Amino acid sequence: MAEGIIILDTQGRVQWLNEAALMLLELSCKDIPSGTSFLDLFQSLRASDLTYHPISPGLNYEALMELASSGPNKQTILCFLPSGHTLCVDIVYTLLQEEEQPTKILCQLHNLTDFYLQQIQISQNNAAQLSLIHAIFHLHDLLAISPPEEALSIPSSIHIIGQHLADLIRDLLEGQAVFLFSLGSLDQRLYYIAFSGLTAEQTELRWKNSGRYRLADFLDPGAIEDLHAQKQITVDREHMHIPFVQSIDLPCSYLFWTPLCIKQELVGAFVLGRNYPCNTEERELVRAVATLTTLMIEYARSFASLDHEKSSEMVLQATSQIIDAFLDLASHELKTPLTTTMGNIQLALRRLEKLKYQSKQQGEVISKGIERVQDPLEAANESARTQQRMIENMIDDAQIQKNTLQLHRRREELKKLIKKAVAQQQKRSRDRQFQLTLPPQEVWVTIDPRRINQVMQTYLSNAHRQSPANQPIEVTLRVDASQACISVHDTGPGIAPEEQEHIWERLYRSQGTAPQHELDLSMGIRFYLCRTLIEKHQGTVGVDSTLGHGTTFWFSLPLIEQTG
Repeated sequence: MAEGIIILDTQGRVQWLNEAALMLLELSCKDIPSGTSFLDLFQSLRASDLTYHPISPGLNYEALMELASSGPNKQTILCFLPSGHTLCVDIVYTLLQEEEQPTKILCQLHNLTDFYLQQIQISQNNAAQLSLIHAIFHLHDLLAISPPEEALSIPSSIHIIGQHLADLIRDLLEGQAVFLFSLGSLDQRLYYIAFSGLTAEQTELRWKNSGRYRLADFLDPGAIEDLHAQKQITVDREHMHIPFVQSIDLPCSYLFWTPLCIKQELVGAFVLGRNYPCNTEERELVRAVATLTTLMIEYARSFASLDHEKSSEMVLQATSQIIDAFLDLASHELKTPLTTTMGNIQLALRRLEKLKYQSKQQGEVISKGIERVQDPLEAANESARTQQRMIENMIDDAQIQKNTLQLHRRREELKKLIKKAVAQQQKRSRDRQFQLTLPPQEVWVTIDPRRINQVMQTYLSNAHRQSPANQPIEVTLRVDASQACISVHDTGPGIAPEEQEHIWERLYRSQGTAPQHELDLSMGIRFYLCRTLIEKHQGTVGVDSTLGHGTTFWFSLPLIEQTG
C-alpha cells in the first residue's frame, strides 16, 4: 500500500507497520525493537501540532474508550525528520474488534506535507507583502536623516525600513540570512544597517565590527569591480571572507551580493545567504528591492533641506499614495487566479459529495478514501476563502482612498440581517455557541445589506478567534428612539487601552485582535474598513474592553420609521 499503516495493541505497542510507514518516518525495522510504544516511535521526530507546540502522538485510555463508541479519531501532527525535512501527517486511529472486544488499533498515516508546505508558502508571501507595506509606511522616518557631514552614504535612520526589506527578501527567497550595509562615503568602510536570520550572538558580533573593515576585506578586487559596475555577484563558501571570524559562522553555501547605487555610485549592498543558487527571477526580485531602497533614500534626501513640518506632511501624503497604489495593484493581480482556484476547489468538493453519497451503497472503504481526499480540499477551500476576503478588503480600501466606493442602500429589517450573519458564521464554526438578544419589535434601517453583513462578519470572526472554544459569543441588538446598536461580545483576553486607541486606524495591526501566528495581509485594515463603512451609513463604531474580561465591539445605525 502507498499509505502508511501501523498496527498497535490496545496498550499502544507497535505490532506491525508497512514499508510505506517506514519510508514516511525515515525509519528502518532495526530502529523499532520489540515492545516499542507508538509514542517511542515518534520520540526522536519531535512531534508538534500545527502551531509548533510539542504533542504526544497516540491515544490515552479515555480516547481509546471513546474510539470504541464513536469511530475513527484523527490527529494532525508535524514531525522533524532525520533528513532535516518537515513531515505533516494525518493519523487516523480506528479500533479493530473481534466479537465486540477491542483487539488492535489501526493507524493510517496520510501524508499532507505538500499541502502544508503550500500553505506555509502562502503565509510567507502574505507576511512578506505586509512587511513591504510597513517598510513603505515607515518612509517618513527617513526625515530624521543624518547631518550632511556624517560618514555614511546610507543614513542610519533607514534601519527601520531596511529591517522590513531584509525580512522580505529572506522570507520570499527562503534564505538563511540577509544583510543590508552601507559604505562610508569618505572611508568606504562597511557599516551594517539591518540583519535577518542571525542569532543574537552573530548580530552582536557584526554590530561590534561595523565600520572597522573595508569592502576589500570581504571581497576580492574582481568582485568589488563588478559591484561598482552595478552587477550582482555570487560568492561560494570556499571564497567567503569575514575578517572578524576565524571560520565562517553562517550555515549557507552561497552569498549573493546585490549593489545599491545612487547616481552611478556604489553606496551599499544587500547580501543574501542560502544553500542553493539564485535563478534569474530571484535575482531580479532582490534587484527590485534594492532599487526600492535607493529610491527611498533619494526621496527622503530631497526633502531633508525643506522645513521639517512641511516636508513631513508632504512625505506622509506621498507615502499614503504609494501604499494605495501598491494595495490596488496587489489586489487586482491576485484576484483573477484566486477566482479560478476557488471555482475548481468548490467544483471538486461538490463532485466528491455526490460520489460519497453514491459510494455508501458500495462499502465503507470507498467512503473513507473519499474523505481522505475531501479533508485537504476543505482546508484548501478555507484558505482560498481567507485570501478572497483579504483581496476584497484591499480592493475596498483602494476604492475608499479614491473616493469611488459605492453603497447600494435599501430599506432592511435589521433583526433578519443579524440572524442571517450569525447563521453564516455558525456554518463555518459548527461547535461554537452564539447567544442572540434581540428586541421583540421589527427594526428598520436604510443600509447596504452586503456592507453591514461585512461588518458583522468581521466582528463575529474576530470574536470566534478570541473566545475560548467552550464559551459562547454574545450578539445583542438594542434600540432607542433614533438608533439601533449592535454589539458582539467575546470572553477572550481583552485589548489593552493603548491598543483600543489605534485599532480603527488604517494599517494598524493590533496585538489584541489576532493570533500571532496568523498571517493576513488585510488584518491591518479590517477594522478601519468597518469604521469607514459604518460612518458612510451615518453611524458610529466603538470597542469596550478590559484585560482579562473580554471585549465588546459595537456599531450603531440610524433608524427609520416603519411605514406600511
